[in-house]
Amino acid sequence: MSAWNAADGGRVPRVASRLDGEGCLPAVAVPRQAWVDNLRVAVIVGVIAAHVSTAYILDVDWYYEERTPTAASEALFGVIIGTGLLFGMGLLFLVAGLYTPPSLGRKGPRSFAVSRLMRLGLPLLVFLLVFDPLTDFIGYRGMGGGLGPIDYLSRWWREDWDLSIMWFVAALLAFSLAYAGWRSVGPPGKGRGGTLGSAQLLSLGAFIAVGSFLVRLIWPFGSNSLFGLNLWEFPQMIAMFGLGVVAAERGWLDNALPGPFWRNCGLAALAGVAMLFVLGAIGLGGDDNPFLGGLHPQAAILPLVEGVIAIGMSLWVLEWFRRRWDYATRFTRALGRSSFAAYIVHPPVVVLLSVGLSSVAVAVEVKFVAVFALGAVASFALGWAVTRWRVLAAIV
Repeated sequence: MSAWNAADGGRVPRVASRLDGEGCLPAVAVPRQAWVDNLRVAVIVGVIAAHVSTAYILDVDWYYEERTPTAASEALFGVIIGTGLLFGMGLLFLVAGLYTPPSLGRKGPRSFAVSRLMRLGLPLLVFLLVFDPLTDFIGYRGMGGGLGPIDYLSRWWREDWDLSIMWFVAALLAFSLAYAGWRSVGPPGKGRGGTLGSAQLLSLGAFIAVGSFLVRLIWPFGSNSLFGLNLWEFPQMIAMFGLGVVAAERGWLDNALPGPFWRNCGLAALAGVAMLFVLGAIGLGGDDNPFLGGLHPQAAILPLVEGVIAIGMSLWVLEWFRRRWDYATRFTRALGRSSFAAYIVHPPVVVLLSVGLSSVAVAVEVKFVAVFALGAVASFALGWAVTRWRVLAAIV
């Protein structure tokens, strides 16, 4: 049964989730909040869908590529995946921020930092040393590469390694340690109060818009920046993590958002999506590079749209899950516990499936459906198996 209920008033920090601060990793000795688990599972399933779509439909680098989509499917997936890209990971950072101050308060800065290094740093190292090169080699051979494993891995370490999907974990580790260092110097004030309103959200949106524009002067949207850290996304991620931290310290999201405020967040998100459609229509068939970064008017417009979608959609979705999906069964609890492990193992899983289907003569859209469905199920099943091991469960 969920720990969040009417008696608690939907108070996020009071009943600490087993996310334990980092937003994606379980701790022990505190109840899980069902809506947070369900939200996290939904986002990670979306991430798996996005990555499979880059194998078959969207022109984005992935371990294995077999792209022969129709123009209609490419446009449809571009809008759906593009919209999710503008808020999905930011939503996880928002939730992570919500649980960081309570975790730091329980453990103290030093223990909190050690815990984050264990629970985020160790999975990061395992992925870099094992899963990333293995997945890259599987995809390389699946696309007809002829090098053997020793020669390929030697070249990979010299030329190709990066953080891949774990940029998210590396960024979250950096943000968490920075927050711990900040609070070790000056702890938060004792006062809690005030409300989250339009003034705070407008300031946050301005930070995302201006920060993204400036960062993308150097690292354009979608570029492979500095070890694959996706630095072009960092202004949004910093803003959403910061919103979660400040909201937790001031109690802004302890209770359910007022109905009108929640609806306005949804309307703002819809307006942002509509603007994204307009931008897509403007750039249709033309050069979209001016939108991605640089000293162009278009490069200033996209971050504005991103800020609207990231803030409006994240708050709307968070509240929707808290109101409508705050329930748990044995199955959903297992999904929640296994979600971070599923995130780590899904690249080799879906790439193996893609390579296995490479000789099947069907449309890539059909392959997308098959690999996404089987890959999501297999990734969560493996994640669940990992969490059954006591030692590994303490980390993932």
